[in-house]
Amino acid sequence: MHKFIEFIKRKLKVQLMRLLKPILDELSLTTYRTYGSSKKLFIHPSAKVSNSLFNTFSGDIKIDEFAFTGHNVSFLTGTHNYNLSDMERMIDIPLEGNDIHIKKGAWIGSNSTIIGPCIIHENAVVAAGSVVVNDVEKNTIVGGCPAKFIKIINIC
Repeated sequence: MHKFIEFIKRKLKVQLMRLLKPILDELSLTTYRTYGSSKKLFIHPSAKVSNSLFNTFSGDIKIDEFAFTGHNVSFLTGTHNYNLSDMERMIDIPLEGNDIHIKKGAWIGSNSTIIGPCIIHENAVVAAGSVVVNDVEKNTIVGGCPAKFIKIINIC
């Protein structure tokens, strides 16, 4: 009887995992983490972010309508004073001034890092793996480390 109960437990566990796996996978791909105050993060309901990191320690982050990201994008407002050292460098963090604004229709490729302060304007595209340290003009593609202009987009 004991072997039968163990067999049923294993079968139930397998069936439960088959049911839960798609849900857990979807949650892991569509959730994000906030380091700092979540009150400084504004994501429009029509925007889509995929398992991104939002560091709001030194500024606000705003994601406008229809903007979207690939996976593992980091939005970093936090910074430290590199002229200091040791504990002073570690704890001297500004609380504002490094805002990030992702405007309507912008697309941020997977594994990119956006470092504030910067604005990624309407319909801009950031290539996967890029590091953005300056504003990105509307209807342009940028890429690289640091991200540089690649081309203008002809919006239909």
